[in-house]
Amino acid sequence: MGIAENVQAEKFQNLPLELKGITKKFPGIIANDNVEFTLREGEIHTILGENGAGKSTLMNIIAGLYPADAGEIKVFGEPVNFTNPRQAIEKSIGMVFQHFMLVRNHTVAENIILGMPGVAALELKKVQQQIREISERYDLFVDPEKKIQELSVGEQQRVEIVKVLFRGARILILDEPTAVLTPQESNALYEIMQRMADEK
Repeated sequence: MGIAENVQAEKFQNLPLELKGITKKFPGIIANDNVEFTLREGEIHTILGENGAGKSTLMNIIAGLYPADAGEIKVFGEPVNFTNPRQAIEKSIGMVFQHFMLVRNHTVAENIILGMPGVAALELKKVQQQIREISERYDLFVDPEKKIQELSVGEQQRVEIVKVLFRGARILILDEPTAVLTPQESNALYEIMQRMADEK
């Protein structure tokens, strides 16, 4: 094997995400049947299918909400077996759900650190600054001091994106991201995603 082939082999060994033979069954239905999927750095993928085709089930497996019944998941070349979402987050996988999980009477910053171990309210100013830096980096335009109830649906989605980036996500999963957005908000989201992909 030559040098170029060695480099190529090493590159494929450390893919951000690789699924092999993923199968998930529920009573009376096979949601995912021997699914194969590969993600390389800088790629954006769309998973298409009818309602009930198993798209969300597959994303939930990757994000640690469901265990797979069979198959293998590798994250940056390392085999993983997630039993909860925190384990997926620790491996740099973040998921933004169609139905946002935000506390409406809390601020953006309070929502982003909610449930994070080792982050105290006393560090809020530091958190706000980090949120601003992430927002500016990707043109997300999120104000950390605003309350969620003051934000549009598109802005709330951007808060969810900032939240997973703040927690170290390098692999970002969006579940039906445009379902609740206006055409203008959808176009803005596409631009944000492309900016992230270009930064690989």
